[in-house]
Amino acid sequence: MLIRRNGDWLSVAMGDERVMMSVQSGNYVTLSRVGARIWELLEKPTDAPALCARLSDEYNVGPETCRADVDVFLGELAAANAIIIEPSPA
Repeated sequence: MLIRRNGDWLSVAMGDERVMMSVQSGNYVTLSRVGARIWELLEKPTDAPALCARLSDEYNVGPETCRADVDVFLGELAAANAIIIEPSPA
């Protein structure tokens, strides 16, 4: 699956967090430091395994823990329409 940002979100850093708002819907979310890093990495579309490999290295977390946490977080971003998760090409 390919993960990409949904284009209408604006974001601003606020200390260790990032506050994001959808211009179209008016929805907003606040991201933790790790969530902000994931948002940064999603500047270029990527897949979950590549995202987790990068985060595991940067935050010294095991791959299984990383994948479980990232899947939950990506689900939350998708529910807020901040990202689009596309099926992998066949």
